[in-house]
Amino acid sequence: MKEDLKNSIDFLNKKTGRNSGFSVPENYFSEVEELIFAEVTTTSFSKDTGFTTPSDYFNNLEDKILNTISTPQKESKIIHFKSNLLKAIPFVAAASIALFITLNSFFFKESTTFSLDSVSQNDIENWLESKTFTNTEIANVIGDDFLKLNDFSFTEIKTENLEDYLTTMDTQELLNEIEN
Repeated sequence: MKEDLKNSIDFLNKKTGRNSGFSVPENYFSEVEELIFAEVTTTSFSKDTGFTTPSDYFNNLEDKILNTISTPQKESKIIHFKSNLLKAIPFVAAASIALFITLNSFFFKESTTFSLDSVSQNDIENWLESKTFTNTEIANVIGDDFLKLNDFSFTEIKTENLEDYLTTMDTQELLNEIEN
């Protein structure tokens, strides 16, 4: 296609008889951008930076910095742990006593005391009916001294009550109770 273009430009120049007198070097348009950029960068930046360092600057730099930083050493105050501890002991003791009293009165306070009087008789009867006890368990609870008693000195039985009981009881039933 370039050949056709070249031929057409030559053809037009021959027909018109005009020669502009201008010519473009070979590969001019493909390389012109790079040439302009290279020329601008080399001419716009100067080779002199404008910065200079004093002579022996880097040799003396460390000493100058250390001289400006270092301050005269102050003697530090020594605080003894023992003296501070002895001052704090009374406060710690008072705080622990106050904490103990507070916890004891608010958190560990028993709201109700348990006694046998606070349990109803029906509850006791229901509990005894739901449990089965052997003779050995009953004997352990009551004790041997109580089982050895064979007189009824701890109870008062009136003669009239005893006579009424014996007269109303069937003799056969009475004999069965005595045998058991």
